Amino acid sequence: MLFEQRAFAKLSFLHKLPDLYENAFEDFFHNLMAARYTDYVDVRTHGNIGDQGGDGLSLHNRRLYAVYAPQVFDVYKIKSKFSSDLKKAKAKRNGQFDTFVFVHNDYRGTHPDMASIIAIAARDHAPLKFDHMGRRRLW
Repeated sequence: MLFEQRAFAKLSFLHKLPDLYENAFEDFFHNLMAARYTDYVDVRTHGNIGDQGGDGLSLHNRRLYAVYAPQVFDVYKIKSKFSSDLKKAKAKRNGQFDTFVFVHNDYRGTHPDMASIIAIAARDHAPLKFDHMGRRRLW
């Protein structure tokens, strides 16, 4: 990719990202991951089984992605979402993933409490690994 093309793509990405939340962000994330990784499986919710704690699964890298993209950031809701998705994933997707990745749309970066939640989860749920993806990692 030429420098000019990459610069235009980055400006377009940075311009679009603040307007992406909830389902629009999740659709964007699925499109991005499917274009980049051939083994990416986008998971939709289904009836009473939901999404079993994950919105996407990377088969080769054994990474389960949980997407949280509210219009208005609320640290208490994000804590609840993280805990709920992790609990469901461990119960319903046991053996399907080695890394739990929390994907968010917080444009400014990861909230300090969220960083602590991820660190504590990594300690409490070893050998399971944890990661996160926000604006910088998505780019």
